[in-house]
Amino acid sequence: MESVSVSNDQAYLQFETTAGFTYQPQRTADVETRCWWDAGDRLLATSSRTSVPLPAANGLGFFRVLEFTNAVFWHDWAYDYQQPRLADWGLGQAEEAYSHVDRDYDWFIDQADTGPASGNNCGPSSVTMAIHWHDRAFTGTAEEARDWSSSWRGTGWWYTTDIINYLNLHAVPNVTSAFTGSTQLERLLQEGRLVILCMSTAYITRNLVAEQRIGRFYSYDSGHFLVVKGARRVSGRLLFEVYDPNTWRARYADGTPKGRNRHFLAAELAQSIERWWNYLIVVSRPAGPLAASRWLQPVDPATIPAMWGN
Repeated sequence: MESVSVSNDQAYLQFETTAGFTYQPQRTADVETRCWWDAGDRLLATSSRTSVPLPAANGLGFFRVLEFTNAVFWHDWAYDYQQPRLADWGLGQAEEAYSHVDRDYDWFIDQADTGPASGNNCGPSSVTMAIHWHDRAFTGTAEEARDWSSSWRGTGWWYTTDIINYLNLHAVPNVTSAFTGSTQLERLLQEGRLVILCMSTAYITRNLVAEQRIGRFYSYDSGHFLVVKGARRVSGRLLFEVYDPNTWRARYADGTPKGRNRHFLAAELAQSIERWWNYLIVVSRPAGPLAASRWLQPVDPATIPAMWGN
C-alpha cells in the first residue's frame, strides 16, 4: 500500500515494508508512460512501514515501489523494467528469457574519456570495466591501464596478451577458453561470469535507427575489444548484451550511452569471434574464485596467437 503525505512543504511517500527487504520508489509522468524512472534512493527496510521524502521535482506523477528480498539488486532498474520497449529497441515483441551479470553500481566506460590514447583504448577500457565488475573497490582507470603498457605499446593497439596480463596484475581470476558457440557463451553468463571478447565488428550489422539498441551504431569495422554481460531470448532469437566502449559520447534520447547494454544477434557475434580471435577471456564471479565449468575449454595463452583490438 502506498500513500503520499505533506509536512512542512515536504512530500513523503509511505509504503508497507518487510524488515530486511530492499525497496526503491519509482515514478512516471502519467499512467500511460511505459518507462519508470528512479524517484529516490534504494533503501533497506528496518520496520513494517517506511516513509521516504520525495524531491520537489518528483512530487507529481504516478509512483510504484519495487521490493527485493535482500540488499542486492542490479544497477539500472529503469532499464531492466522496460520490457514493453523491446519492440522500440528493435529486439522483438516478447521476451522469453533474460540473464545478466550486472552489478549494483555503474561500471561502464566510454573510451572517449580515457586520455590521449583514447582512439586505441578499447582494450584498456574493456579490461578496466571487467576488473571493476569483479571488484567493487577497484578504482583504477582505463588511462592508468594505458600508462601501464605505454613502454611497449605506446599509444597503439592492445593485444589479447595485454588484457590477460593486466587481469593477472590485479589478481583477477580469469581463463582463456576456446570458443565453441553461442550456447557456451550464454551458459557462461548464466553461471555468473563476465566475458571479454576480441572480435571483428565487421560482422555485426550496422543499424542507424537512432533509438534502436541492436547492432553496430558506428562505422568502425575491424578488431575490437568489448565485454559481454547478458543474454536475451526475444521472439525466438538469442541476443547478447554488451558493454561496448566505442561509444564516443553517443546517446539515446533518454541520455543513455549507446554502448551501454547494446545488443548483438548471437549468430553475428559468433561469426565476429570465429573470424577474428576464436577464444574468450572469461572472468570469475565478483569476489569469488574461477570455479570449474563444463563450458570452459581452457587453453594456454602462450600457445595461441595474440590478436589486437582498436
